[in-house]
Amino acid sequence: MHALFVFAHQDDEIAAAARITLLVRGGATISVVFLTNGEGRNAPSRVRDEESRRVLTHLGVDLARVHFIGSEEPIPDGVLHRHLDRALALLEAHVTEPVDEVWCLAWEGGHQDHDASHLIAVAFAARHGVLDRCYELPLYQGHRLRGPLFQTLAPLRIGVAWSGRHIGVREGLGVLWLCRFYRSQRKTWLGLLPTAIVRMLVGQREWTRPVDLARLAAKPHDGTLFYERRFGVTWEEFERHTREFIATAGASRTPR
Repeated sequence: MHALFVFAHQDDEIAAAARITLLVRGGATISVVFLTNGEGRNAPSRVRDEESRRVLTHLGVDLARVHFIGSEEPIPDGVLHRHLDRALALLEAHVTEPVDEVWCLAWEGGHQDHDASHLIAVAFAARHGVLDRCYELPLYQGHRLRGPLFQTLAPLRIGVAWSGRHIGVREGLGVLWLCRFYRSQRKTWLGLLPTAIVRMLVGQREWTRPVDLARLAAKPHDGTLFYERRFGVTWEEFERHTREFIATAGASRTPR
């Protein structure tokens, strides 16, 4: 079984670490793609690439199947929604073997690149006949919160029901301990860790669900999205750049 994980940034894999571990233990082949360079003022892409390599190696992923598309091309952090067609074409050029499952970050309004990577994953799944086996995982979102507040690894309770797989304390600690590899992102993880700890060690659930094309026609949730508050990208701008792509995302399905 071949599972493809589509991410926006180096460190997004933390949202799927429990699932990747489960699949690796089951003998699955794992491919991972990062669609932006993840580059910030104090974190060049080469540093962030190496951090994710260490995490994925720890999880048992073959690095020959890890593709840093956004670093190689490059596609800048924060503007993936402006490069959807190009990113999809690059994804298809790098992942040429048949795929049985596609995993992506949830459509949740947390970061504009996360939502853009969700669209690309859905389009890829539709083109390759596995849309019914395309699943989303939450990372962070700010539904019904204000200012800088957000929730980590919290499923957005809108749309179809989520499935919750029990995560033991040992497994949860293993996922949380991966944060030690992201040295360039210490400030980010200081913000993300508190609610992540609650979710992994108290809630003890890995939340997943099938993607839902119908939800892509509207904002992930009502009110102001977290990326509007935190990153200054409005829904109107995001929607303007993604409208046509969304309209065709599920239109082309290649039978398997």
